[in-house]
Amino acid sequence: MNNRISPLMFIAAISCLSLGCSQTNSSFLSQTSEVTQDNQKQDIELSQTAIIKWLPYADPKADANFAIEKQDFTLLAFAGRVTTFPGINEGSSTLQQQCGYRLMADSSDALRSEDELRLRKQLYQYAATFNQLVAAACQKRNDSRTSP
Repeated sequence: MNNRISPLMFIAAISCLSLGCSQTNSSFLSQTSEVTQDNQKQDIELSQTAIIKWLPYADPKADANFAIEKQDFTLLAFAGRVTTFPGINEGSSTLQQQCGYRLMADSSDALRSEDELRLRKQLYQYAATFNQLVAAACQKRNDSRTSP
């Protein structure tokens, strides 16, 4: 009879341990999920804070003129389902290839709040003004290279 009790006690002990581990694991996963959500919120807030810090003081005309002086004709693009070039006609893919482009940080089309929408509109306006000036200079440079 003692031989039968030992395996039963062993099985009962393993069952209790695995039940306790699964509860601990689900509790840990729940806490991890909460931490991840908090981190995502903080990342969004930091991202918005970074834009808020420079955007109100940004001068797209001065920035574009500085880039042109350095012969940097890189256009600003918005990331999203489709890459967009604020201030540039959609049919000007040749210009985009000749000048190059860089994706702007925090320019995806996923918006989570009214504040993000407001900032995105300001960022778009900045990029549109910048792109129009830089694209004109890039086009002028390319035209002068192809002229005899």
